[in-house]
Amino acid sequence: MMRKNLLMLAVIAVAAYLVGVESAKARGKNYEDLRHQLERLWTSPEAKKSRKRMAKNAQKTIDKARKTYLGG
Repeated sequence: MMRKNLLMLAVIAVAAYLVGVESAKARGKNYEDLRHQLERLWTSPEAKKSRKRMAKNAQKTIDKARKTYLGG
């Protein structure tokens, strides 16, 4: 299930990137503008909190699965 969620997140991220690139080309913007927007999004405090929370939840899920299936 976790792999499925990660795959879905990756597909959405790639699709969003491609749509962003196409819309930027249509507006006459260049790659650097898009890169700066992505960089601001990545470094925003809200995004950092969200990534940290997701990593913590993923680790809990991994630990739970390890205990369940490996008897740890």
